[in-house]
Amino acid sequence: MLYLLVRLKEMFVKPTKWQLPDTDSLLPEVTLFITAYNEEAVVDEKMENCLALDYPADKLHIVWVTDGTTDDTNQRLQTRWAGKVTVHFQPQRQGKTAAMTRGMGLVDSPLVIFTDANTMINDQAVREIVRAFCNPKVGCVAGEKRVASQEKDGAAAGGEGIYWRYESTLKALDARLYSAVGAAGELFAIRRELFEPMEPDTLLDDFILSMRITMRGYIIAYCNNAYALESGSADMREEEKRKVRIAAGGWQSIARLRALLNPFRYGVLNFQYVSHRVLRWSITLSYSLHCSHSTWQSAWQAGITAFTAPY
Repeated sequence: MLYLLVRLKEMFVKPTKWQLPDTDSLLPEVTLFITAYNEEAVVDEKMENCLALDYPADKLHIVWVTDGTTDDTNQRLQTRWAGKVTVHFQPQRQGKTAAMTRGMGLVDSPLVIFTDANTMINDQAVREIVRAFCNPKVGCVAGEKRVASQEKDGAAAGGEGIYWRYESTLKALDARLYSAVGAAGELFAIRRELFEPMEPDTLLDDFILSMRITMRGYIIAYCNNAYALESGSADMREEEKRKVRIAAGGWQSIARLRALLNPFRYGVLNFQYVSHRVLRWSITLSYSLHCSHSTWQSAWQAGITAFTAPY
């Protein structure tokens, strides 16, 4: 259905190709924002990846927010990478969402790119994301998540890779129709002034943040030329835990984004949101989790908690 709607639309409205400024001096400043907890094993690889990005060094700021970290993450960043990174640390661990809120209060660049410590992004990612922001209607840019395939991948990683290829196709079509429906935390970007603090217990912070931006009249652009590469789940138990968290976060998101259920106010966005997310989370994913009684109970309880919480 989505494919047919896109083809119909593009018969009458041709996509606009946005271009970067002619010279690097006109490019905007960008902050690469990384929240991390005990990531000493990947700090060096991540920093090497960040410094290899094709973007003017004086316009790309690398910020790590490492609340509650107890390993050598901070020491590695402040010694080996001194002068190339800014580290914001506090001893209290309050969760990723709280770390994002605290860190964003210390950022002043017009564009902020969020990425995870254990994902590597392609060298053209920043330029491609900035290109998408040349469209003034774009408030958020969703990069593509890719799962690295290994010869010894098990069923969990293999299935995860297939799922994300399917999901990427849907996101690309959504963006061509009107707006992508949410962004993945491995790689997405926003205009700094559009950031708004989220509830500290938010499970799907990337989705809530990006969708609240669309509720303000902006769109989410999908950029498959900017991608984040990460390893798949180690085994089925790890993948099950991830799916439970997504299911619980889905119920929570439906409750907290309930205004988006109004088709008269949000039109096409409402159609995309309900068909792509709400139906998946409320019917399909919940049914699959029902096969495991304990995981179903966890997700169901999280949903009940979200719906009964103050709006």
